[in-house]
Amino acid sequence: MQIKSYYWAIFAAIGAIVVVLVILPLVYRGGDQDSPHSAVDMAAIHDSEPVDFTPQIEAYQELIAANPNDALALAGLGEFYMGTGNYQQAVDQLNKALAIEPQNPSYHRLLGEVYYSMRMPDVAIHEFEKGLASDPNNQQILLDLGNVYAQTGQPDKARELWQRAYDINSRNRWGHVAQQLIAQQENPESSANAPDL
Repeated sequence: MQIKSYYWAIFAAIGAIVVVLVILPLVYRGGDQDSPHSAVDMAAIHDSEPVDFTPQIEAYQELIAANPNDALALAGLGEFYMGTGNYQQAVDQLNKALAIEPQNPSYHRLLGEVYYSMRMPDVAIHEFEKGLASDPNNQQILLDLGNVYAQTGQPDKARELWQRAYDINSRNRWGHVAQQLIAQQENPESSANAPDL
């Protein structure tokens, strides 16, 4: 029975992540061509209906209670805390995951995102750089780090990182995002819809 609940928790978490990362952004941006709602309408709906991640958080907490050294569960819980705006709890969980797997670039990337959300760009940069030290070809980290540099007034560093991300694989999602960011930086008026990362 414990195995079934473990798989259910993973399935629920993956489902929530897909909804948050894939479906909601499409709807929010008006990406569904058959939708009669404008991006403005969807933004108003999105802002008025907060997502309740309580079931996913509780599922991760159960996994961690069963195995306190489950770095993946700790990082997943941290990611959900970040999504709910509980940044300090996110930092705590991600640091626990990194204590178990200190070289995991994904955990450093998530922690960098949390610190950036906390308006701590210097600490975010440090975490992104730690992630790149483990995986120099991680396109997501290159894009995120470039965005932090762009937002902190360092466009040349941003451009260099976006170009690296593009050069790694220009055909995948991250390569396309890098291309859009570079184009937007070159001509800010040509791209009214900046990509969300």
